[in-house]
Amino acid sequence: MSKLGIAVAAILALAAASVALWAWLSLGAVEMSAAGYIAMVLGGLATLGLGGGLMALLFYSHNKGFDDAAGGRPIDDKKRR
Repeated sequence: MSKLGIAVAAILALAAASVALWAWLSLGAVEMSAAGYIAMVLGGLATLGLGGGLMALLFYSHNKGFDDAAGGRPIDDKKRR
């Protein structure tokens, strides 16, 4: 990855973190119950699990060669016969 790509990723991560911090602090005196915290943790874990599962399927598909034909050259019918 180039230095420019790393810099852009870092800037975007900092921007996302600053927006999240601003949103959290702007809530003020809003209180969340234990059920709210549990729901937030379970939602985060479900999101990570879904992302990990999709990445596992992506790697599995690549290793088994299921996506080799996608985007490749069309097969010439004369060479097939």
